[in-house]
Amino acid sequence: MKERNGKKSVHEAMGMEVSRRDFLRTTAVGAAGFAVGSLPFVPFTYGASTPIRIGMIQENTVGATAYGYWLTKVARASVAKLNAEGGISGRKVELVEYDTKVNPAWASSMFKKLILEDKVDFTMGSVHSGVQMAVFPLAEQYKMPYIGGGAMAAGLTGKDAIAYYSRIHTHARMQAAAGWKWGFDNLGKNWTFLVADYAWGHSLAEEFGSRIKAAGGKTQTILAPQNASDFVPFLQKVDPESKVLFTAFLGAPALGVMRQTVELGLHKRLQRYTVICCTDGVGQETVGKESAGAHYLSYYPRYSSQVPKELQAYDKAYRKAIGMTDDAKDASDPKNTATVSHMWTMWTTPYMIKLAVEKSGWKDSKKNADFMKAFNTLKVKAGPWAPQGDLVMRENDHQGFHDHYLEEVQPNLSLKVIARVPKEKLMYDAPVDLRAKL
Repeated sequence: MKERNGKKSVHEAMGMEVSRRDFLRTTAVGAAGFAVGSLPFVPFTYGASTPIRIGMIQENTVGATAYGYWLTKVARASVAKLNAEGGISGRKVELVEYDTKVNPAWASSMFKKLILEDKVDFTMGSVHSGVQMAVFPLAEQYKMPYIGGGAMAAGLTGKDAIAYYSRIHTHARMQAAAGWKWGFDNLGKNWTFLVADYAWGHSLAEEFGSRIKAAGGKTQTILAPQNASDFVPFLQKVDPESKVLFTAFLGAPALGVMRQTVELGLHKRLQRYTVICCTDGVGQETVGKESAGAHYLSYYPRYSSQVPKELQAYDKAYRKAIGMTDDAKDASDPKNTATVSHMWTMWTTPYMIKLAVEKSGWKDSKKNADFMKAFNTLKVKAGPWAPQGDLVMRENDHQGFHDHYLEEVQPNLSLKVIARVPKEKLMYDAPVDLRAKL
C-alpha cells in the first residue's frame, strides 16, 4: 500500500504487517477463551535452556492499587500467552513480582532484590514517576534493562533519562502535543489550569499552557494540594474570561473538583478538559452525572465500541485474554473498572522484549546494551500484541509513540471518541541522545 508521490505509507515504513492468517493463528487461543488459568500445556522440556526471568514492580497496595491490580493482571496474561506460543527464543518466561508500596525507597530495595537475588534478566512496571526515578541508579549501575509501565513525568525520557530505561507509552509532553490544538480550536483560547501542586500537575500546566500562549491564547494556573477535598476556594479564583477549565488530580480529588464545578455552576460557562489519567480505573457511574459534557484525552478507548474499526479484532482478543468486558469491567467483578489507557503497556512490553532478544541475539546480560539498542529501534505493528495500534520507538531518547484519542462524556455518562490523534503529530524533538551511552 503506497501513498501518492511514491512515498511509503505509514504501514510500509513500519515494517511487515501481520497477515490475517498469522493473526488468526496467534489469537486462536484467545478467541477460544484465553485465560491464565486455562492455558494449554507449555511446550518446554526438562533440561532445556534456563528460563528468561522478567522482574516486575507494581503499585499493588497502599495507593494507586487500581493500576497495580490491572497492570499485574495484564502482565501475567501476556507472559502466559508468550509461553503458550513458545516463550522467547525457545526459553520459558518467568515473571517475578514485587509491590512498590508507592514508596520509592522500598521499591528501590525490591528492584535491587530482583537483580541480585532473583537474578532477573529484564525489568518492567510501575506507574509512579517517583518510584521509577528511585530505581534509575540501580538500572544504570547493573546495566539492567527497565521498561516503564505508565509513569507520566516527561523527564523520564528527557532531562532525567538513562541509557537502560525505555518508555513505550505517552507522557505529559506528548499529551500536550496531542491535545492542546484540538482544545484550542474546539473549546476556547483562554484557559485556566487547576492542577495538583506537584511535578505531574506542573508538567501538564506547563506543557499545555506554553503551547496555548504561543498560539496567542491566554492562560491562568491555579495550584491546589494533590489531596484537596474542598475546591471551592480555588474555583472561585478562575478568571471570568476563561473558556476552558483544565484540571489534573488523581482519585477522589479528581471526582471532587468535577462535582464542585457543577455545584458552582461553572460547567455552564466553562468547557471542562483533562487527561484520562484522572479517572482511569474509575467507572463513569462513580464519576457521576456532573461529568456529562467533559472531555478527556485518552490513550486507548475505554469501550470496545469506540475502538477504531481496523483494531477491533485485536481488541476483542486482547479483552478476552485479560478478562475485561466490552465496557471495561473485570469479567469476574463488574464493579471493577479497568485502567484501560495504561495497562496495555504490560501486554505489549513482554512481546517487545521477545522481539529485541531475537533481533539482538541476546542470550545473557553480556549483551544487555545490544538488547537496549534493538528494543529502542522497534516498530511494532498493530496486531494481537499491539491492540492499541502501531507503536514506534525512538532510539535517541528511548521514547515510544502511539495514537491518542479525544473522548467526550455523553448525557448517559458513556465515553464517546470524537477525535483520533495519530502518533505522527506527537513527535517532538528528542530532548536527549542516549545512543552513545550504550
